[in-house]
Formats: sequence, C-alpha cells, structure tokens
Amino acid sequence: MRRRLAHGSAARHLAFGAALLLVFGVAPALAGTSAQNRLAGTPSCTDDWTLAKIRHRFAYGALNVEKRDLAIVEVAKIREIATSVDRPSPIPRRWCTAKVRLSDGTRSRLSWVVEGGAGFAAPGLARIPDEVEFCVSGHDPWRVHDGTCRTTRRFW
Repeated sequence: MRRRLAHGSAARHLAFGAALLLVFGVAPALAGTSAQNRLAGTPSCTDDWTLAKIRHRFAYGALNVEKRDLAIVEVAKIREIATSVDRPSPIPRRWCTAKVRLSDGTRSRLSWVVEGGAGFAAPGLARIPDEVEFCVSGHDPWRVHDGTCRTTRRFW
C-alpha cells in the first residue's frame, strides 16, 4: 500500500513539472503575440516558397515512390479554404486548394496545409521554420494522406 502511494506521488510531481514547463516554456513565446499576428506571419497559399516546396517535393516523390518522371507544370485557381490558430493548437495553419496540370498532361486537385513554425519537432512558437504538407489527388499510393488527400483538406 505504501509503495502505491509513493508511485502516485511521483506521477503527480511529474505532471506538475510538465505543467510548469508548459506554462513557463510556451507562455513567454506567446506573450504579446496575438493569434492574428501569428497567422499573418505564416506564408500565404500563393507564396513562392510554398509553391516551390510543393513542386520540388512532388517531383521527388513521383520519381522515388511512383517511379514516374512527373512534375507539376501549372498551378491554377489557388484558394485559401480555411485558417486556424489557437483552435485547439497554437500553431497557425492555412488550408489551401488549387487545380494542377502535370507534365504528362493530366489534371488533378492539389490540397495543402501551411503550418507556421512547425518544422521538424518544432513547438510552433520558437521561430522555427514553416512547414507545408500537401497531396495531389491520385498520387498518394501509400495513403499517407488517407488516399483521397483528406488530411490536407479542412474536413471538420
């Protein structure tokens, strides 16, 4: 019985320490930074960096995963379909969609999410590089984005 109380006490101390780290680690980063300011600092759907990153990663994936020499030739009708910050995550996000024409002449739908400060293992708050996740319909053979690009579309 006594051992069980000691274990529960350690768990409470650990939880308290995690809460302190969260409050003192994240709160200063958010201080004076409104949700709209954080969203404004996130690249737009039409940003050259975003589109270049998508084009580069698509060509790489088509060559190494699909074993096809494909590239995105044209991106048209770019629209921002949703934004989110502090609901529930502090990471600002933009959901985007467009129509694309590929180098083999086919047309498809491109959907992507631009996440501000969400680079590798980033908390989204410490001036970490932005990240973009994208999916071209019909070109997700391993169903990374649920096969129909569901995870890169705002579906809730």
